[in-house]
Amino acid sequence: MNSPSTLQDKINKYRVFWDNAPVERPLIGFSLGGWFPLQSYTALGKFRGRKGIAADELRPEDYLADYDRLVASWNGVEDDAIRAVAPLPPFPWLEAMLGSCVQVGEDAIWALEGGFEYADLENRDLTNANPWRRKYLEFVAALKDHFRDRCPVGQPILRGVSDMIAALRGSSQMVFDLHDTPELFQRLAGRCTTLLLELVEGQQRITGEFAGGYEVEQLTLWAPDRIIRMQEDGSAFFSPALYTTYLRDEDMRQASAFPYNVIHLHSSSLFLLDRILDIEPLKCIQINKDVGGAEVPKMLPFLKMVQDRGKRLLIRGKLDQDDLSLLRGELMPTGLYLQIVVENAAETQRFRDFFQPWQ
Repeated sequence: MNSPSTLQDKINKYRVFWDNAPVERPLIGFSLGGWFPLQSYTALGKFRGRKGIAADELRPEDYLADYDRLVASWNGVEDDAIRAVAPLPPFPWLEAMLGSCVQVGEDAIWALEGGFEYADLENRDLTNANPWRRKYLEFVAALKDHFRDRCPVGQPILRGVSDMIAALRGSSQMVFDLHDTPELFQRLAGRCTTLLLELVEGQQRITGEFAGGYEVEQLTLWAPDRIIRMQEDGSAFFSPALYTTYLRDEDMRQASAFPYNVIHLHSSSLFLLDRILDIEPLKCIQINKDVGGAEVPKMLPFLKMVQDRGKRLLIRGKLDQDDLSLLRGELMPTGLYLQIVVENAAETQRFRDFFQPWQ
């Protein structure tokens, strides 16, 4: 729970982060539960092995006990983070809205790729009448009613344009489309951006503000005004020139639509970072340290590039003591947020030293 006695102090720290104001140390938050959030939502277990779920099969009331357990697990965690809940964070909401088939496995839930034809675009109902769009907002309203002022209801992982099109067309076919049918690709990209923007705006109309601001749940990132979480995992398939031609305008449109924003990136897309940093209204870059991905020493030039360009930097992953020591020596604490992924609250005690001033 977000204790009222410490909430204002945390808000002040977030404001300093967004202001890029001088600080003695960065924001530090813990992400509990490891890399597999599906484990926190046990009511999804009845769908394991299913190829295809209908929107009316998901009922918010079936998951409130899971949410209560999740919120209770926050007790005893001491950090700078304001924690939030969100509509079933592991669920591929946007892909479902676009008509992709959803499948549940043992540790993950995903949308099956491919099968979409551009000729079907005008037949896809992406308006408020879309059953998955209605279901998402139904979860938002149920969570707001259940938790009220105890914690914010924030934005979960919602896919970017390249991710949505890769889900619809398949990753390989998406790349061929850039050569064979670029106009159709761009038309679909625009529809995907509109769907994302309208969905986040609809959510924030339901939730209203929490302590004067809004939150991205996955990143425990509170902002003093409306905020959108962006991502482009599928951009790893694009060259810098193709990203600039086909995706950057969509990312610009998203970043410009909200007073605050953050874009999520994996190390596989960092070769595009200089092009992404050219998006002037983009305020925060979130970079994952992925399991099996680039290690922190190899990521350092890109992390420094973000700070050198005056953007806020959020680093998320299973950061160990060596990682944190390196970051402490190489990065400025100003405009920096370290989100350390841990399995449980007890594991957070190993990192207490990093709450001391950096210099």
